[in-house]
Amino acid sequence: DVTYRVTTIGEWAFCDCKSLTSIIISNSVMTIGSRAFQNCTSLSSITIPNSVTSIEAWAFADCRSLTSIAIPDSVTSIGGGAFDGCSKLTSIAIPNSVTSIGGGVFFDCTSLTSITLPNSVKSIGEMAFYDCRSLTVITIPNSVKSIGKRAFEDCSSLTNITIPNSVKMIGDYAFIGCSSLTAITIPDSVTIIGEGAFYRCSSLASIAI
Repeated sequence: DVTYRVTTIGEWAFCDCKSLTSIIISNSVMTIGSRAFQNCTSLSSITIPNSVTSIEAWAFADCRSLTSIAIPDSVTSIGGGAFDGCSKLTSIAIPNSVTSIGGGVFFDCTSLTSITLPNSVKSIGEMAFYDCRSLTVITIPNSVKSIGKRAFEDCSSLTNITIPNSVKMIGDYAFIGCSSLTAITIPDSVTIIGEGAFYRCSSLASIAI
């Protein structure tokens, strides 16, 4: 007998399955394809097995009932917009296997209050945390070299952020609209501060360059 195992969940596989509340992914799956679970608005629980190495773009976008998700150490790639619009997602831990936070990964995750970025992450992509308005604090690890355009735009509850000595570039409008940010220190490593990087940071009282 030949046993067939699912190794890939293809693009759009369960997209718009709005009555789907939970799913168990087998331990043979290595890739969760682009938009595989997009707009599964009733999906409240999902377990990603440690066989998965890649979560592709917009895989869980608009899963508005998803409150938490555990990403296993096997995952090395999280595509852009993977959790875009997951408005009930409150916390998430990124494993040490991930090297970059892609563009718009947590775009409009308005309930996200905390996130842990590991020392493996080297870049934070454009709009990565755009409108994460409940995010109060984030620690950028000492491995990050660049903060992308609009990465923290309208993170209006963000009161404190430490930019480590590894960062060389702060992208355009990176912290625009971070209206609760009161102080910031830019380390010696930074050579570029992008256009409008701290635009509309209306509580910013002190800055060290």
